[in-house]
Amino acid sequence: MPLSYSEQPVPAYSIWQATEESLKYLGDQWGASPGPWGVTGHLRAWDRTPFTVGVTATGALFLRNDQLGDATTLDLTATDTLDTVAQAIANAVGALY
Repeated sequence: MPLSYSEQPVPAYSIWQATEESLKYLGDQWGASPGPWGVTGHLRAWDRTPFTVGVTATGALFLRNDQLGDATTLDLTATDTLDTVAQAIANAVGALY
């Protein structure tokens, strides 16, 4: 049975931290910056393509190619480790080019 909104687990890291951590999997030609209050993260590809990492209203983590408008949700939970989330972000980028 799904948890109510108030019973959702809270990760020990922010979306911005997960976005920044994904750089170790994306490589040194990528950059990252925090969104307001660290609740989103922004990636910039080597060709300057912008991406946003955030959370939907239903609590799913998403990655969006801001240039094309394409987005995908990531099959993750708030209890996944920072490294697991960072790898998932890096792995999902290729599908949005």
